Amino acid sequence: MAWTDSRMFLEFIRINSLKDPDATAPTGYGNLQADNLKAALFNNSVTPDRDAAVGDTGYNTGTWLVANEVDDGTNWDAGGEPVTGGAITDQGSGVVQFDATDTPQGGASTTLSDVHGCLVYDDDITGGTVADQGISYHYFGGAQSVTSGTFTVVWHSNGLFRITV
Repeated sequence: MAWTDSRMFLEFIRINSLKDPDATAPTGYGNLQADNLKAALFNNSVTPDRDAAVGDTGYNTGTWLVANEVDDGTNWDAGGEPVTGGAITDQGSGVVQFDATDTPQGGASTTLSDVHGCLVYDDDITGGTVADQGISYHYFGGAQSVTSGTFTVVWHSNGLFRITV
């Protein structure tokens, strides 16, 4: 099954937010607002799974292998671009939201094709769970491309994710 929607990884919530006592804590994790998060672009060969084991959620593990990554080597880097401006806000009625600044390419002009979505991961996590543990994945609704232009991931108005408590 290829891309169908955008989700947060259950393992990220279980280990980092709920502090599951039976789970191994990730090495290097501080919090979503302080850690270095990245968005790596992927083609349609991945099979996103919100219920994946933690070892399969990290960048260059499970379905998120670099062989399936889309980059131009210069302006949209392999490994992704930084996700900045992260903020957790209380939306009221028991809803907590994590949002960030839209994520542009690092350089002036890029050519990318067959971009179906991205993996948002914590680049500060070096082990314990899995290095570069995945937080969420985001489907772009089909193949996206740009030729000698600008590629920017525009995050949804409801943020990267929302949790109802």
